[in-house]
Amino acid sequence: MKRIGPVVFLLALGCAAEPVEVSTGYVDVEGARLYYEEAGEGAPVILIHGGALDRRMWDGQFETFARQFRVIRYDVRAHGLSRADSVSFADHEDLHDLMVALEVPRATIVGLSMGGQIATDFALTYPDMTSALVLVGPGVSGYPFDSEQLQAYNDELMAAFEAGGFSAAIEVFARYWCDGPQREPSQVDAAVRAKVLTMLEGSRERWRYWGLSQQMEPAAIERLGAIDAPTLVIVGSIDMPDIHRIVDLIAERVPGAQKAVVSDVAHMVNMERPDEFNDLVLEFLEAQQSARD
Repeated sequence: MKRIGPVVFLLALGCAAEPVEVSTGYVDVEGARLYYEEAGEGAPVILIHGGALDRRMWDGQFETFARQFRVIRYDVRAHGLSRADSVSFADHEDLHDLMVALEVPRATIVGLSMGGQIATDFALTYPDMTSALVLVGPGVSGYPFDSEQLQAYNDELMAAFEAGGFSAAIEVFARYWCDGPQREPSQVDAAVRAKVLTMLEGSRERWRYWGLSQQMEPAAIERLGAIDAPTLVIVGSIDMPDIHRIVDLIAERVPGAQKAVVSDVAHMVNMERPDEFNDLVLEFLEAQQSARD
């Protein structure tokens, strides 16, 4: 593994705040090069984006969290600016290698959707490196994802791809995972929806590598009770039904897990309601920090 960079630039944190230095660079892991950005000082917090998205989904959190913490966001293998070879891999092992390269011995892991699955797999594999978990509309390894709603989504996704190619397919993705099953596209903030589609448009590489991703054994769904990190799980009230089932499983099985529901939003909770989301997460992180102190 090799760390490339970093490049440093200044980021203004709001109108009245002093600029903060942001380091960017690449970490070479087995079969991939991961792009990362970091800012701030203090206890480390790592942000992991959802599948087929990239680090930019955390634009509403990166600066805010960096006022109190050392915040790292990165593009998961074959997403965004990160690249990959055609080799098998495990995303939670990439996270481990990234943390080692950046000299982060222990961190709070914040993950949405696929990022939440990576976070739970990591917490079970490397409990001593996990300070806390914030799981946002998370996936979890071992969940069957075989409901009628998801089968309909998969069928529509494939039909769109065959009829209209990649651009048509990502529009279906956005309708299910950005709009949610209870809203029309016109009911979603236009800027949020456009940003989601921009990130999806850049996700072509990852679609070629899904079959190379290795599942953790035994799967996390069988071992949720073994997670000993303080855990906050957040879900939008109109997210997909399967995501609500996963959230309920985590809330029931992870000892001491806290659950928060953000009303009238679907899967992209942090993008649609950044202020409410940030308040929930910062309150949780500050409580964990106070407990450690």
